[in-house]
Amino acid sequence: MNNKGMTLVELLISIVLISTVLIFLFQILLDLRNETNNNNYAYNNQIKRAEIIYTIQDDLNNYSLVGITDNSLNNNLVLNFHFKDRELIKIAKLETEKKNDDYYVRYTSFKGEKTSWKMEGAIIDLCALFTSHVDQNINNYYYKINIFIYNDPYHEKNNAEVNNALDDLEISYMGESSQLDLTNPDYLTNKEYLNEYIGACANKDVE
Repeated sequence: MNNKGMTLVELLISIVLISTVLIFLFQILLDLRNETNNNNYAYNNQIKRAEIIYTIQDDLNNYSLVGITDNSLNNNLVLNFHFKDRELIKIAKLETEKKNDDYYVRYTSFKGEKTSWKMEGAIIDLCALFTSHVDQNINNYYYKINIFIYNDPYHEKNNAEVNNALDDLEISYMGESSQLDLTNPDYLTNKEYLNEYIGACANKDVE
C-alpha cells in the first residue's frame, strides 16, 4: 500500500486556501454586521423622527401659528415657531446642534416642555429647505421644512451626495392665512419660498 503523506508545498497551499476562505467568510459577517447596525440606526432615527414631527404637529393643531423666524447660528439650525393662544404669544423652538461628534435635535414646545433627541449614527444638515405659500384670496397658507439627515458619512446609500429622503425630517402644515401676522418682515411665512435654503448656510455670519 502507498501511504504517501502531504508534502510541505501541499500543506502550505491548504493553509493558504483555508485562510482565504476564512477571510472571505469574515468579510461577509462584517458586512452583515455593518448592515444590521445601519438598519438599527435608521430604524431608531425613524422613531425619533416620527416623535419630533408628532410633537410639533401637536402644537400646530392646538395653537395658532402667527409666524416662523430663522434664528440659526454657525453651528446649529434654530427655527422659532410663534404661536398665539388667545392674546398670549409664545415661542416654540426647533433646533439641531452638532456637539463634539454627535448631532442632536431639540424641540421646546409652546408649553415650555423640552425634548432632546440624539441622532444615533447620523449626521444632521445644518441647512434646511423651506417652502412657503400664502393665498389670501382663499384664506389659506402652506409651508414645508425639510431637514436632511444622513445615516453616517460613509453610508453609500444615504450620504450628502446620495440622499435617502425617507430619513429626512420633513414638517409640513396647511392652515388659515388669517392666523398669520403679515406685518412682521422677519417672519418667513410672510414671503414666497420654493425650496430655498434657510439655516446655517443662509446665515450671513457663516464663514
